[in-house]
Amino acid sequence: QEFIQEAEVLRNNTLENRESAQEESCDSEIQVECELPEPVANVMKIEISSFREQLLQDFFEETSEHLDTIEKNCVELERQPEDLERLNAIFRSFHSIKGAAGVINSMQEEETPDDPFQKIKSLSHAAESLLQTFRNQQAPLSSPVIDLILEAVDRTAALCQMVQGMEGDDLPIEDLLSRINTLSEADKEANQSITSSPVENIPRQLKAFVNITDQALESMESIIISAREDVPISRKRVKQYLRALNSIASSSRYLEYQDILELIASHTQFLNNLVPEEDLVNPELIKEMKSHHGQIKKLLGDKVADIKDLLSNVPIEYGEKRIGEILVAQQKLSQEELNEALAQQKKIGEILVDSGKVEAKDVERALLEQQLAREKSKETPEPARASGDIGGQSIRVSQDKMNRLMNMIGELLISKNRVFHLAGKIGLEYELPGLAREVKDIASEVARISDELQDAIMSARMIPLRVLFQRYPRTIRDISRKAGKSVDLVVLGEETELDKTVIEAINDPLVHMLRNAVDHGIEAPDKREAQGKPRQGKIYLKARYQGNSVIIEISDDGKGMNPEEIKLKALGKGLIRPEQIESMSNEEAYQLIFLPGFSTREEVSELSGRGVGMDVVKNNIEQVGGTVTMSSQLNQGTKFLLRIPLSMSIIRGLMVKMGSQSFILPLDSIEETVKLPAHKIRSYKKIKIADIRDEIVHLIYLKDLLGLKEDLDEPEVTSDRRIPIVVINFDGNRFGLVVDSFQHEQEFVVKTLAEELAALKIYTGASIMGDGSVVLILNPVQLYQLFLLLDHGG
Repeated sequence: QEFIQEAEVLRNNTLENRESAQEESCDSEIQVECELPEPVANVMKIEISSFREQLLQDFFEETSEHLDTIEKNCVELERQPEDLERLNAIFRSFHSIKGAAGVINSMQEEETPDDPFQKIKSLSHAAESLLQTFRNQQAPLSSPVIDLILEAVDRTAALCQMVQGMEGDDLPIEDLLSRINTLSEADKEANQSITSSPVENIPRQLKAFVNITDQALESMESIIISAREDVPISRKRVKQYLRALNSIASSSRYLEYQDILELIASHTQFLNNLVPEEDLVNPELIKEMKSHHGQIKKLLGDKVADIKDLLSNVPIEYGEKRIGEILVAQQKLSQEELNEALAQQKKIGEILVDSGKVEAKDVERALLEQQLAREKSKETPEPARASGDIGGQSIRVSQDKMNRLMNMIGELLISKNRVFHLAGKIGLEYELPGLAREVKDIASEVARISDELQDAIMSARMIPLRVLFQRYPRTIRDISRKAGKSVDLVVLGEETELDKTVIEAINDPLVHMLRNAVDHGIEAPDKREAQGKPRQGKIYLKARYQGNSVIIEISDDGKGMNPEEIKLKALGKGLIRPEQIESMSNEEAYQLIFLPGFSTREEVSELSGRGVGMDVVKNNIEQVGGTVTMSSQLNQGTKFLLRIPLSMSIIRGLMVKMGSQSFILPLDSIEETVKLPAHKIRSYKKIKIADIRDEIVHLIYLKDLLGLKEDLDEPEVTSDRRIPIVVINFDGNRFGLVVDSFQHEQEFVVKTLAEELAALKIYTGASIMGDGSVVLILNPVQLYQLFLLLDHGG
């Protein structure tokens, strides 16, 4: 609705501007036909084009959100078929898509059946009509219906991509429309309600019945009171009585009050059989008329009293309850009987009546109370907003604008560092300590403001992982059905936030790993049962913060991977040498699956291939500055850990010096820094180790790893010289990086590297210092893997 209102406002503004331009540029007294001057017409074309472009962008964004909502709720409805609120949410999303597509379609110069927006509108309308049938009957969606709804989602998404130029030129929908309409008609016949009236109209009809009956009874009562055995009743008064009866009958007919209708029919027939042109003077007839009236009055009085009690006293919480829950609360049904009925996956009221658990009138009453409670909750006024609160204080900002702002923040950060560098230079080189302090104070204030601005911009770019994670239940559902497996996806930490650009980049790697988990990780139900596992496998998708990074964990309780099999397969493919196998740990063996061309599978799977493409997954994660590691236990499952930086643009790091060169290490991978006496460093099988806090740590000399040609003298092991060591810890891998000195810790703007340097992997980027020099940013994970490769003779 918001999209449609925005579109209408923009369109009206455009028309007003056009009319204003015409009035200003044309003299109506001189010209009979008025045309826009060419400059004004060109401006109008640009304005309309810009308006349409913005409208399309909003449409695609909102439609994508609605499709995600539909997918998520469809998958949840398969688990909880009686959750009518999810059904309503799906209906509302299709309704919004239909309205928005209609607005776009109405702006086309010429409407055609092949117009993609017309197709989107038609698909949404068909799905909406199908869902309305189930909403009216409060019946759960069956799997075939959910399959059709999800197919409509896929087709709508494909149509949107087609308009955006991402897919082909034409996409037919007639086959899908036909199947939806066929199923819709079938369900209308198969899912007739116990009462024929739509449930959502019942509260209004009940209130109307009470009002009509009260007025009619009052009129009828006055006629009966005036009738005495010695005073005739005129024919006119009898007709008034009949009209009052007919009004009650009309209202009763809609609500199917058969007992009232039968009694009114009998009394009407009696009155119609009277002599047409004579007044009613027969005392016996008057007595009989009063007897009929007494029966009607009692029946209607009881019914009205019952309805009034229902309207005023129905518990408002019944609006949130399902029919079965209401019947259990009223002790008309046991919880066991309800569970048994729910297992049949049919309309709950029909099941309970057919099985003889409850009577039809009890279900009808529960339906009324449920809907009345919902109406009552709607009538409850919402708390008044503050006068300044317009609601939804948010605006849409294009990704390009956000990227420009982030780049400007980066430039501001570089300038800030240059000012600090200048302050130091003034104090040391020009020996003006007073001026240096003043410049430094100003720089500190600028730094505070720039830091706050940076936090605000970065926060605006952050979105919850929920927008990504909510797509995956559908993915797991489809893959597990194709594979003939039962899999439950457990999602935790979906409120964890990441940069929007990063979220878009990690979608494909996550989908690939989830596919692998279902296809090759989770066993078939019979095999799991034979191993003493539940028939349904579980996949966990978790996210959490850790320092300046987000950790995403994908794990399963499947068959796991055999490290010996991995080693032999890598050896057979020539990825490692025989001598490397002996000293290779299981943890190191698991990382081999990320090598190009590695796979433990002989055959190619239709769905995925564990190992096939994992090098691509790794590369995609590394492109956003992240890392991926894997661990596994045979017959217990496999776990992947992704470490993703919160931002790709700015990092907090420690600058270290090695010879004449400086390097930056990301702070979130640093456990601590120590200065260790040289005599505490020992050699073991060609590698250096040290005891740091009662734990043996491998030492890696940065100069050796990078092949630096500096003339550096390694200290004697007996020396008391203290060696600077940066202790790195990532995902349980701990090692010490030996450097010449620690310099300082600060925030660094990450700049992309030239293709030649980026290919080395050990560098994630570079940063410009305050003095204009360029310093490379190291990737600790790649340093460790390079060390392992060199250590094993690679």
